[in-house]
Amino acid sequence: MRRRRFIKILATSTAGMSLGQSLRARGLQPVRRRGYALGAEGRFTLYTDRPARAQRTLDACFAEIRRLEALFSLYDDQSELCRLNRVGFLKNPSPDWRALLRAVDRAHRQTDGLFDPSIQPLWKAYEAHFQANPESGGLDGSELDAILARTGWAKVSHDPDGIRFGQPGMALSFNGIAQGFVTDRVTQILKRAGYGPVLVELGETRALGQHPEGRPWRIGIQDALDRSRIREIAELDDQALATSGAYGSPFSKDGKFHHLIHPQSGRPDTKWRSLSVIAPGATQADALSTGLSFAGEAKLHSLQATLPNLRILYQK
Repeated sequence: MRRRRFIKILATSTAGMSLGQSLRARGLQPVRRRGYALGAEGRFTLYTDRPARAQRTLDACFAEIRRLEALFSLYDDQSELCRLNRVGFLKNPSPDWRALLRAVDRAHRQTDGLFDPSIQPLWKAYEAHFQANPESGGLDGSELDAILARTGWAKVSHDPDGIRFGQPGMALSFNGIAQGFVTDRVTQILKRAGYGPVLVELGETRALGQHPEGRPWRIGIQDALDRSRIREIAELDDQALATSGAYGSPFSKDGKFHHLIHPQSGRPDTKWRSLSVIAPGATQADALSTGLSFAGEAKLHSLQATLPNLRILYQK
């Protein structure tokens, strides 16, 4: 089941000049590249006056994507994550693992445990259940309790020597954070190479600098009830945006059961039709948009007060 993108790019000039005209006036041209990263389609748009050099830089970006996929992808049976899920232990994890796990710990804490990558056994159980019983009403209570016993981030221990599951049958999914992590890494490559402005879309969106027209990038967020229309426009100025919505990957035909699973109830108990987070980095935006989908309004306000560089947009 491929993760679906929720974000569109709105690239129109407030002055009435088309984007192409505006770029040509500055001697810039767009260099674009498409590809897949962690099960989602990605697209880079790089504005530059040296297109050949830009293509070489993008080659380096996609090499980094492939390297990180070999660590964190659920779509590659030979990835380190899949090996960890099979045997319950990963020895001497790389610095990339340690950086991602620190981000998981932080998001888990900031969301009061609502962001939890250990829900993968629940995800697999729902997938198998609805493939075999497409008209059913979901997992029964006893089955759900048995699976919940094999989840919980507190049962995962990690240090520089290794990552360990606290009991058999556990598994992790980084689908709620890895795309943001990869997005931040390739944005760093582009920044070190001296490029800007840059817009990176890998399921999440990261803007490096402002739009070529000297304004924030304007991002249209789809209406969860009518995805043919834009509900809200967010502005990014050297920031990232991630959106989570229950409509993205449904398990059941009626959409009541979907990929956003509450880590404590084991059910799709989302509070919002969609929730977007604007943050300094895509790793943080990705994880918080996932975990905060289960949070009430008081928690959203509290977190924004604690983290003033965060903005949360949600649809009831």
